[in-house]
Amino acid sequence: MHFPRAMSLAALVVLFAVAVYAQGSKPLNERIPKANPNLYRAVLDGRDWKNPFLIVHRDGVEIVVSGTQRQGIIPLASVPEALERLPDSAWPFGLVVALADEGVQVVGDGPPIKQNREQLLSLLGKLHIAVELWPSA
Repeated sequence: MHFPRAMSLAALVVLFAVAVYAQGSKPLNERIPKANPNLYRAVLDGRDWKNPFLIVHRDGVEIVVSGTQRQGIIPLASVPEALERLPDSAWPFGLVVALADEGVQVVGDGPPIKQNREQLLSLLGKLHIAVELWPSA
């Protein structure tokens, strides 16, 4: 008699797990609402920016989350996957990132940083992620 009840409970657990997995596997633009400028228009200090902050380097892109959690420089091609892995809570302003070039540069860094920025902007556009350009440090 208890076997069917146990099977029903197990089935519910499996269905719940599948639902949670399916929700997490949706693309960002299906999980996160569009950017809401009313929530960040007045932000003037990087410490008040709550969404991911991308810093373009000569050798790739650095993603800063919550103002302090740096994930190191990653190749440009890895940015979509890295952003997809961020929790929904990393996007309180909606689907928007702040973007700035690396502040400290040496001679010769300008062209590769510019090229990486242009490619990153194109990539973010394909992901339907809005971009707020910030000045370099």
